[in-house]
Amino acid sequence: MRVFFIRHGESVDNVAGRYAGSRDSPLTAHGSLQARRLASGLAQSVVVTHVFSSQLQRAAKTAAAVCDAQNGAHGAGLAVVAVPELREKDFGGAEGVGFRSGAAGERAALDDAKTAQSMRARASRFLDERLVPLLCADPATDNDAACAIVAHGIILGVLVKVLFERMPRGGVLLPPAPERNGLVMDASGPMLSWSNTGYLEIAVSRQPALAAVGPPKLPLQVHIKRVNCTSHLKNLHKTRGGIGSAAFDERQRTMDHFFSSASRGHKARDATS
Repeated sequence: MRVFFIRHGESVDNVAGRYAGSRDSPLTAHGSLQARRLASGLAQSVVVTHVFSSQLQRAAKTAAAVCDAQNGAHGAGLAVVAVPELREKDFGGAEGVGFRSGAAGERAALDDAKTAQSMRARASRFLDERLVPLLCADPATDNDAACAIVAHGIILGVLVKVLFERMPRGGVLLPPAPERNGLVMDASGPMLSWSNTGYLEIAVSRQPALAAVGPPKLPLQVHIKRVNCTSHLKNLHKTRGGIGSAAFDERQRTMDHFFSSASRGHKARDATS
């Protein structure tokens, strides 16, 4: 199975440099374009069979774009499964405050240990209830499955770390040097970061369960393919004048919409003439 850990498109709070956390910050117009580029790129290279998303709209709308592109390209009938475990870290009193505010930074750090513990618990629940059953499924029943997980930078890092902790010794294979993109593996696990709509791609394969000291390990091997991949954003530039940084309006139409509408109109007239 191929698994894509995807960060949402650019949000209004991202542009403003604010702690977003559990705030339901919307995508910007540019973030919506990023989501469509991501979705189109994935649809051209893989048939996604499962999509999980945070319930926050910046992730949910990015995930919806992935489903729309998959359904258009492959007729898959794919739908987003929104799960609360994938929501971002809650920054408490610092949410909505700028990164450069010293007081905000202090407030964000107050309950950090407790927050880290709760995030690991959420990540474990998601793995146990959603992802691990897919990864350990009988290959004969789901041979070419691919899963997209659309969430937020911090919770994605926790999720991947907890997953890799469950791998047996030697169960995580690094990508070729050109695809490592700054990846560092230390004793605590991978040190990862995500750009907007950047994704970590892994390939998971079955292997015999090995006897191990301590908690049982998953009978799996993970091969990291790409780290923070943003190749789908090549040559995508933000609209000047602040328009690209504004919240995306669902009523907005792109040039593609007008050209496709005109094309449909010509076809309709041709059919009746």
